[in-house]
Amino acid sequence: MKQIVALLIFVCSTYASAVDITKLNQIETIEVVHKGFKEPLTYHVTLPQSYSTKSDKTYFVLFDLHPRSQTFISGMQDWLSHNGEWPWLETIIVNPADYHAEFATVFNDLVQQPDNQTILDILQNGVLTQVDKRYRTNGFRIYTGFMGNGALGIYTLLNRPSMFDAYIISSPSLNDNFANVMSDASDKLAQPYDGIKTLYMSIGDHGYEKSHVDEFKQFKALLSEKATTQLHWTADFDEKHYYMSRPIISLVNGIEVLFDDIHSNLPADSDISQRGADDIIEYYQTLSREKYGFEISAEGSLKNLAKTKEPKEALAIYQKTAELYPDSAYAHASLAKAYADMGNIEKAIEVQTVALEKSRTMVLWHQNQHQKYLDEFKAMLNE
Repeated sequence: MKQIVALLIFVCSTYASAVDITKLNQIETIEVVHKGFKEPLTYHVTLPQSYSTKSDKTYFVLFDLHPRSQTFISGMQDWLSHNGEWPWLETIIVNPADYHAEFATVFNDLVQQPDNQTILDILQNGVLTQVDKRYRTNGFRIYTGFMGNGALGIYTLLNRPSMFDAYIISSPSLNDNFANVMSDASDKLAQPYDGIKTLYMSIGDHGYEKSHVDEFKQFKALLSEKATTQLHWTADFDEKHYYMSRPIISLVNGIEVLFDDIHSNLPADSDISQRGADDIIEYYQTLSREKYGFEISAEGSLKNLAKTKEPKEALAIYQKTAELYPDSAYAHASLAKAYADMGNIEKAIEVQTVALEKSRTMVLWHQNQHQKYLDEFKAMLNE
């Protein structure tokens, strides 16, 4: 047992020495001046680990109005993105640095006068615009909020949906018709958007949440009845977790829902795949154009379909995939294997040679894999 403990201490110490955790979540500060305030608004901007080393990379932005949420959001973002950005693609986190009394007054004014969108003007034209100007953002914004801040997120979705592309809402305070959310939802949920929007919301039955459960369920019913197809939504009533755990649990669930179409390939028996390769390609083109604003690859889904087809039809799908993704080593490797499966080993060697060359920009393990595939085809030719 002592040997095991010593080994664990050694391993942990070695790993800790290789990763300086103080540099994982670099925090910078911006100030936003609003003409109606005496004091500027100060916001923390937490940058993901790769920000300083990958100067050509752009990033998602996540905004949360609670200063204290910065610690758990940035920590979760780092943990869930550090292993190949799965399931969370690297994201810039934006939070207020502290409570701001004048901003709180504007928030309260919204509750009393729902047509007064000053708070949205401050966030959109002040905070978010400055973040976009100063940092390498990719145009995709995520809003997260708990209780009153969650209700504000839903208000934003109804009244200015273009501000954010995704909303992760925890225990929204919707009772008493917060800022006319409930009375406006029926009409405003049906409005067209500037692209696909994602909404994940959840609530439990803790004492602090109970007074909002009925409105939550009513809003869910309105989503079912009125929401445009451009809104991809999930509404969970979950009794398993404590009230203070809700924002953390919702954030994990919401992030997994949001990015699932990037990380999970379509199964071959899905409705889209059953319609054929062209429909798969169109699905990912729509995601790229309407949801993310940058290309989302259909490669994995096309391969899933090809694996279920007879060799000749499969070969056509692999050819199409390699044409669509000419820089993908694995698209060419799959095509090479398809040729080999049909007995055309010389063509398999030709295509796998291209795959090996494409892998030169990848880590050594992948290069070795492609060399192994090539060697296997050459061995088959010499048999």
